[in-house]
Amino acid sequence: MITHPNPKRVAVIGGGEGATVREILKHSTLEKVVMIEIDEGVVNLSTKYLPEWQDCSSIAHHAGCSSSASVH
Repeated sequence: MITHPNPKRVAVIGGGEGATVREILKHSTLEKVVMIEIDEGVVNLSTKYLPEWQDCSSIAHHAGCSSSASVH
């Protein structure tokens, strides 16, 4: 991310806790972030027990994680 002059799309392999996507979305040039997680349990447990790790409400240029990010 820091070596690319104008990143637009990012794929995250793993990262089911959501914190990686949250940090990536801080780059204002991004249009789309796709997170691929093979273990749905990681996503479910993180959503339940670590919701603050997925909170994108403080990122002004993104109206929440769901507007620019998707989970597969």
